[in-house]
This record gives sequence, C-alpha cells and structure tokens, in this order.
Amino acid sequence: MTPTLGAVLIGFAFLVWEIVSWYPGVKTLRGNALAHAGDLLPFLLCWCIGTLTVMVVGGIVGWAGDTALWGLNTFGDGLLVYGVGAQTGTAPGSTAAPLTQGGLFITALVIIGFLARRNRGAKASKWRGWGAGIGLGLSAGIARYAAVPLVSGVNLAGAWLTGIIT
Repeated sequence: MTPTLGAVLIGFAFLVWEIVSWYPGVKTLRGNALAHAGDLLPFLLCWCIGTLTVMVVGGIVGWAGDTALWGLNTFGDGLLVYGVGAQTGTAPGSTAAPLTQGGLFITALVIIGFLARRNRGAKASKWRGWGAGIGLGLSAGIARYAAVPLVSGVNLAGAWLTGIIT
C-alpha cells in the first residue's frame, strides 16, 4: 500500500498538532530549551515506531500498518476533497480556485493547528506520533531523510544483535 496525499496530510496534521500543543512560548524556551525539547521525545520515538510499522510487509504488524495507512489514506483524502475542496494525489495548481492544491493542503494544517491549540491534551501524544509515522514514513521526501536512515539503523542493530546472540 502506498500513501496518498491524504495520508501525508494526516501525518503532518499529527505533527502540527503535537508541536502546537507542546510549544511553551519563546520566554520559556530561552530559559531552558533542552528540557522542553525533551518533552517531544515520546512523540519522536512513537513516530519512529509508526514509520517502522508501516514498513513491515507481513504478519500482524504488517497488517496493522497497512490497515492504519489505508485508514489515513481514506480519511485524509476525504478531508482534502470534502473539507477544503482539494484533489488527492499530486498537488498541481488550479486556475479555478484562489488557492492552489498546495495552498489548500497548508490551509488544512493551519486549521488543525488552531483546533489543537484549543485543547492541549497530552495523553494522545504517543498515538499522534505513531499516526504521524504511519502517514509520513513512506512518503518520498520523509523516507529519504528520516525513514531510510531509521531503517538502516534498525537493520544494522538487528544484524549486530543477531550476530552476538548466535
């Protein structure tokens, strides 16, 4: 299963939601930025888990990753089409709309960030991280810089560990 623009939208929406919910303010960050940046670590770790989940091709984990990606594709495509009037797939410009497809995509993210700011619940941070990893893990731009090194590191650690054990 491959991600559509809708799954990437939902993945970015989870990322925007997390950052907007986490953001403590400029004064607070100037005082102790490292401690506050550490608050994003659970989200980041769960993002890595979601990325790895979607890259598994078989078994129960592969089924869960495919099912989650299918759900993100379906929901995100519906959000793009019926929520902001965009098209799914690539984001070409449109002469009929004042916003291009990319502009509509960013608009959806800004609206989601606004909604997230109204409710600052932190318990769902791990699920948002996992969902963001599922939605973004296979997209070309993210996979090139984050997922491929992540998978390479996991493969290397797996080869090392199995070499030590056997």
